[in-house]
Amino acid sequence: MKSSTTLATIALLLGAAHAGAAPTELTRNVMQQDGWVGWQVPMTDSVGMACCFAWQRGNVVRNACDLDDRNLNVSTNDEGPGPTPADTLSVYVHVAGGRIDRTRAFNTSCKVRNADQVRRIDPVASTDSIALLNASAATAADELADAQISAIAMHADPAATATLEKLADASHSREVREHALFWLAQARGAEGARIVERVATSDADSELREKAVFALSEAHGFDGYASIQRISRQDKSEHVREQALFWMAQMGDARARGDIVAAIGSETSDSVREQAVFALSQLKEGEAENALIALIRGNYPRKVKEQALFWLGQSGSPQALDFLDEVLTRHVGKATES
Repeated sequence: MKSSTTLATIALLLGAAHAGAAPTELTRNVMQQDGWVGWQVPMTDSVGMACCFAWQRGNVVRNACDLDDRNLNVSTNDEGPGPTPADTLSVYVHVAGGRIDRTRAFNTSCKVRNADQVRRIDPVASTDSIALLNASAATAADELADAQISAIAMHADPAATATLEKLADASHSREVREHALFWLAQARGAEGARIVERVATSDADSELREKAVFALSEAHGFDGYASIQRISRQDKSEHVREQALFWMAQMGDARARGDIVAAIGSETSDSVREQAVFALSQLKEGEAENALIALIRGNYPRKVKEQALFWLGQSGSPQALDFLDEVLTRHVGKATES
């Protein structure tokens, strides 16, 4: 797959997707010379702060971003300094030899060290910005496609959701589909999550369904847990069911322990039951130990109890060690009596 997109390819794709001259005009503006080009568009309020962050003395702090840093670490952060009121999205694309080879997108209030290198082409309509990024993402290599898809997702315009839905369909590579699903769940609210749920429950590609389950675990404004729990019971792929149980345990939902224990009781697959026991070990400290001890004491197959005992031993918590001491003491006592 090509790592960048030529002007001719972008123009062709844009022309097919949109009638009128505006997208083509944007393409010409972007491609007229090499270097960084930037513009601003309204930004969705569902992704927190898109910037460069670091930990300092136990606190999340915002750093200035360097556009030319090939290892740029950009994240959407809900813990650290948030967006300023009425913040917008700054989109940057780098052109080299008539091709887009890098894309960045930050909150406009996020400082950029080399902003003086950027050729500004405002104003740009959101729909034109989305169309340009979409045309490039559809044929770009994995890293560039991810950057462009995430930038699309952060546009406030409803066209972003429809564009991501198309990028998630079966006409695109699995990598592009995975990125689109992740950002649909991460940034496009309940509407985006419902699209991901449809893929997670109906797509023919089990590996893609697995990625969609993870995306649902990150969804906002939607009960992703309930959807994942249904998948853990109904998906025909053992691996997808295993992954669903794992992500149920990771979500911090109060329903997880009971639902995972129920899966252990109803599953016919040994490997899925084994993964369910591991999932219980991933619950928060205290709850995990209680769940594993209950399995060991309960009416479960020997294999389940062996797995529970193994993961309890890995815990190393005082509660786990006390129980293991109790079991060993009882076992040694019985051996002595005999």
